[in-house]
Amino acid sequence: MQFHQSIHSLCGKQVLFSLFIFALCIGFSPKMSADVFEIKNLAVDVKAETAAAARKHALKQAERRAFYALIRRLTLSQDEERIPEFSQDEIAGYVRDFSVAREKAFSVRYIARLNYRFKADEVRDLLRAYNVPFAETPSRPVVVLPVYEIGASAVLWDEPNPWRQQWNAKDEPQGLVPLVLPLGDLSDISTIGVSEALAGDIGRLAAIADRYAADSTIVVHNNMTVEPTTGRQVAVVTLTRSSDPIPVEARSVSYAQADGETLDAMLKRVTHASVRRIDNLWKLRNLISNTGAGVMAITIPITGLKDWLEVHDQLSKVGIIRKSDVVLLSRDQVRVNIHFVGDAEQLTTALEQVNLSLQQENGEWIVMPIGVFQPPRT
Repeated sequence: MQFHQSIHSLCGKQVLFSLFIFALCIGFSPKMSADVFEIKNLAVDVKAETAAAARKHALKQAERRAFYALIRRLTLSQDEERIPEFSQDEIAGYVRDFSVAREKAFSVRYIARLNYRFKADEVRDLLRAYNVPFAETPSRPVVVLPVYEIGASAVLWDEPNPWRQQWNAKDEPQGLVPLVLPLGDLSDISTIGVSEALAGDIGRLAAIADRYAADSTIVVHNNMTVEPTTGRQVAVVTLTRSSDPIPVEARSVSYAQADGETLDAMLKRVTHASVRRIDNLWKLRNLISNTGAGVMAITIPITGLKDWLEVHDQLSKVGIIRKSDVVLLSRDQVRVNIHFVGDAEQLTTALEQVNLSLQQENGEWIVMPIGVFQPPRT
């Protein structure tokens, strides 16, 4: 009775409107998971006896590549190989559907960009079956500033910067950390320079992040040296992210040039490894435990229906929230029981990625948009 009275106190006598509110109160299923379990824009280019045969081979090839790209997205680098090679039929069992972003078919060639969506629960069960920890909380976008240093010269926007060119050319499925490379136009150049990037100028780093609607920046400093005994080049790559301090032991990694490897090939390999490092650092903070699951009662302060609709939409994007039950809807608050995997710290991080804060006040968990002032409760 109290629940229905609360609805009518918010909506008056507008019955249809009340029914709409009630529909919202049955909870939601996460929308973010669908994005995390989708591999987009996968490039294929296959030749065969006919265009039809080329397309058939391309789809099989892409399905396998997309599946293992998803495994790489969700798991740590050191755990990837714990998932064995599956047959084509086994992989097909995890595919929900696929779509063609664009395609061209020639007499004996098929070129396309494909999107594959996978069955989230089945993939989670697979990883648990092989005892592989995984994460599925995406980070907000991060701007990458590739600084290239050789000898006494360090460059960011100036040319030549083969390091920046490799970051710009990378074409691989996105991990859990969306990386944004700036255009390098006059506005970027005036916003931050190489010395300010290396010095960690917080104001200018924040300004370049704001320009690209990103959460933060990460400076990827590649200091190229030569190993005196072998004459091979060595790349020492240091990651610096002022808003999210990286552990000292994880900041710098050295990569030596392989036998017969060109500089471009080396930089491409090191770029790929650096992308994985950034992703791994994020995943380490957000690994989901098989036993870490629970229910949390949260309160969402509102001033009207619009507030609740906005928070409702944001919560639906949090993948580690598996289910929600609205237990009270009144003029000034909504109370929800959320079922989630992980711990409270991971839930806090996941909510921050959709611009929500989780705070405890007088033993009660409060969720509200970041930056919104919460007046003292009387």
